[in-house]
Amino acid sequence: MAVLTIRNVPDAVYERLRARAAEQRRSINSEAIECLRLALAKRSQRNVGAFLDRARVVREGLATGGLYLTTAELTEAKREGRR
Repeated sequence: MAVLTIRNVPDAVYERLRARAAEQRRSINSEAIECLRLALAKRSQRNVGAFLDRARVVREGLATGGLYLTTAELTEAKREGRR
């Protein structure tokens, strides 16, 4: 296996890595490898059409159950959440 040395890691980044390693009960080295593995993993191509079809089905199901928000209500909720 290859050996990688990383220099000049900002203190804040190192502390976050150290804390995350402790949470996951891993060494800092193992956690760094896991972070790199996840960051560099190939992402599957998403089928936008299938996603939109599923979103429509979910939205219709919510509307049937009386849980329906209009576009205007969603827009206002977004605006409120940004304040």
